[in-house]
Amino acid sequence: MSLNPQSVASNWLSACASALEGADAKAFASLFLQDGAALRDLSVFTWDIRCLNGQEKIASYLANSLAEAHITDVQLNETSELAPREFMSHMHKATGVELAFTFKSQRGIGRGLARLVPDHDGELRAWTVLTQLYELPGHPEFTTLPWRDDITGIADRDMQKDFEKWVQRVEADPYVIIVGAAQTGLQIAARFKQLDIPTLVVERLPRVGDTWRRRYPTLTLHTTKMHHTLLYTPFPDNWPEYTPRDKLADWMEHYASIQDLVIWTNSELQSPKYDHEHGRWDVTVVRDGTEVKLHPAHLVFATGTLGTPNIPNVQNMERFQGRTVHSSRFPGGALFTGLNAVVVGAGNSAIDIAQDLALRGAKSVTQVQRSRSCVMTRDYVCHQIANAFPEGMSLGASDFRFGAMSMGMLKTVSVATQEMAWEAHKELHDKLRKGGVLFDLGPEGQGVYPLVFERLGGESSTSGGADLIADGRIKFKTGQGLAEFTKNSLVLTDGTELPADLVVFATGYYHMRETNTELLGKDVIDQTEPVYGLDEEGEIKGSYRPSGHPGLWFATGDFFTSRFLSKTLALQVKAIQVGLMPNDGRRGHAGIVKA
Repeated sequence: MSLNPQSVASNWLSACASALEGADAKAFASLFLQDGAALRDLSVFTWDIRCLNGQEKIASYLANSLAEAHITDVQLNETSELAPREFMSHMHKATGVELAFTFKSQRGIGRGLARLVPDHDGELRAWTVLTQLYELPGHPEFTTLPWRDDITGIADRDMQKDFEKWVQRVEADPYVIIVGAAQTGLQIAARFKQLDIPTLVVERLPRVGDTWRRRYPTLTLHTTKMHHTLLYTPFPDNWPEYTPRDKLADWMEHYASIQDLVIWTNSELQSPKYDHEHGRWDVTVVRDGTEVKLHPAHLVFATGTLGTPNIPNVQNMERFQGRTVHSSRFPGGALFTGLNAVVVGAGNSAIDIAQDLALRGAKSVTQVQRSRSCVMTRDYVCHQIANAFPEGMSLGASDFRFGAMSMGMLKTVSVATQEMAWEAHKELHDKLRKGGVLFDLGPEGQGVYPLVFERLGGESSTSGGADLIADGRIKFKTGQGLAEFTKNSLVLTDGTELPADLVVFATGYYHMRETNTELLGKDVIDQTEPVYGLDEEGEIKGSYRPSGHPGLWFATGDFFTSRFLSKTLALQVKAIQVGLMPNDGRRGHAGIVKA
């Protein structure tokens, strides 16, 4: 069937505009597929992040909130990057039409993206629709760095001194403190700065980027550079496709400087207490050993989901005369040439470390795998990522398109199209099967990327490791637990004794919630939702939306997630600052605060 994207988009959007502007929730819901459709809403209809699946849930969600949103001026986006276009839906085995649009609402300017595919009756209806609050009234995002405009020739003005005074004001009275200066904290801080939200970032390590510098030396990101580009700051044209550990760490330090972020390194937050009467936190930051008292309105924890390393308590570990180390502190395979190495685990870190040991001449390398792992090739995963973040398209447009679907929706697509993935991985899986590896594409066939957000472990995208497994240079012991150590071996629960001079525990981390409970107190954490993993709507739990406690936010996920959802988080914090959103920590408020 030949489609005219412009005509299809205009007709559907005309009906969409009529339903939205007329506050007719049922009419709007009827524009979606009868089965398998979803609306993802980022703070347009409620101060929240929601994904509603099916016409009935969409209509129910909008039954009251649509009228309060006061949607007007719905317009088709006809810019070169977002004009209506055809796309192939492998899930539906059909060609569809993608369109973007803008609108105005009570809360400000919004934008949307819809993907239409043929329904059972042949009519093109919405498979997915994104609605996103993009700008608050009177508070647009700056297009250039604040305090860096040219003031040459203006009497009594000095740009550098003006900037330094601004830094001093932020340090003395930040409206927000972000805890953690890795990619998530940095991108959120950059976004907040462009919305004129005074923000201080607190990092416990000596340098920005040290979170990455301290990991194993062969670490290289398993995603393409467009995916892990930092907000506002593209990589140089000659940047490597897969960024290595130290280069990434140095780039983060560079990013903090060129984005004029206010960061205290070698600093730790201690004993924050919330003052409900004044809506402020009383916090102590120990900076280079000196205590500083501050009173921010908001704390944003951008420390990820990884708490302290999880090292199994194996019987008789004290008897072992070799070396044990968690993967986060693995110093590199060169130190263990000619020695027997055991790697406990089968995720990304485990295979990277086992590969490093084998290539550096370890006498033997054995991986201990307790249960099945999702294993895919890096090339396959990155081919999908490259399609979503193509060279030549602005990162903003790619983020908008990719963010139009929740992670749960992406999982649904992956499960429905897994036959293609199984076929593409036949050669890899034959090699793994030869080496005795227990593998799958996830419990439901969803693949590596959704699994990272579902359970943060038990998946890997490999580049070269399978060859070492197939030829026996990396051996696998599967389905067994750890029984005990001897002086020079690790014994498994089936009695197998593995000679070992080195045991690397690539066994993950405790959840950050435990660490946060120690810092914030059980009474505070008990008011908050779980953080990370996917909720019943396929959204990331407890992240970039009200946590349950006023003035407390959590930010998790990968580079894309924090780059894209930093906008939604920033608009919520700004809305509280200017009095448009209640500051009670509760999700789902409709409308705006009326004076």
